[in-house]
Amino acid sequence: MNAKTIGGLVVLVIVLAVGWYFYDMQRQAAKWKNAKEIIEESFDKDGAVAKARYVGVINAPIDKVQDAVWNVERVSTMVENFKKSELVKQEGNTKTVLMQLQALNLPLQQYTMEFVLDAPNHQVKFKTLQSQAADLEGAYKLEASPDGQRTRITYEVQSTDKIAVPFPASVIEGANREVFVNTVRGIEKQVKSPPAAG
Repeated sequence: MNAKTIGGLVVLVIVLAVGWYFYDMQRQAAKWKNAKEIIEESFDKDGAVAKARYVGVINAPIDKVQDAVWNVERVSTMVENFKKSELVKQEGNTKTVLMQLQALNLPLQQYTMEFVLDAPNHQVKFKTLQSQAADLEGAYKLEASPDGQRTRITYEVQSTDKIAVPFPASVIEGANREVFVNTVRGIEKQVKSPPAAG
């Protein structure tokens, strides 16, 4: 084989690999499309800014759900998308947490996040202090059901890309949806497990 043929084969292999990667991401994003954990949703991406809103219901009283949401430094033990969640510091109702997040088969992202608990209003607000690819700002808002046995959880976030993102909006939407669904599942598992002995 001459160099030109080898070069052509290398390019073909690269094109096929990239094509498969994007196809696989679209396939993974689609599997989260009709998740039963989401009862309302909206997603919009305009240029570098994406806005997402997801709503779910957790079968537990609001105080237990709020405790689980506020226990953000343990999110990596509850939600499979979070590979790391380490408390950097806590002052009163504010926590700084180092997090590593991976959704779909997108690259692992690292964030230093600030979380602020507004306990009377059942909200945990968050924003990025440091990140590689995007800045996030949003909140988890909780609302008790009339009987007090269930909690409506609303996740709202605005993400602003810091670098050019080559992925279509449907993949970004799928990644957000996957993280929300796994968060709802993780919180439900957390509130149903017995308290740790100690």
